[in-house]
Amino acid sequence: MAAVEALIRGLSAELAPQGIRVVGLRPQGMPETGLIKEAFALYAKAQGVTWEQFLDLYASRTHPRRLTTLAEMTNVAVFMASDKASGMTGTTVNLTMGSLDD
Repeated sequence: MAAVEALIRGLSAELAPQGIRVVGLRPQGMPETGLIKEAFALYAKAQGVTWEQFLDLYASRTHPRRLTTLAEMTNVAVFMASDKASGMTGTTVNLTMGSLDD
């Protein structure tokens, strides 16, 4: 993630003079998405637990004990693309719900 965040800062420095903002979104794995759902199912199977047990374990590592939803990430993305966030560039928005293994 450090390399991705450095790339975001570098791109921002390069593109800001043209009025282009660069902001990264850093979500936790969202089981609503197909690829993450598939990956989580493999992890659950490898650990010998059910899908629900794996999600509970994964969520237990966050402050509110739940995972970020796709709708929450979408809301943040829309805000970041709006003029209301015009003062933000070269940064990454943390959507990991305060993940304890960040």
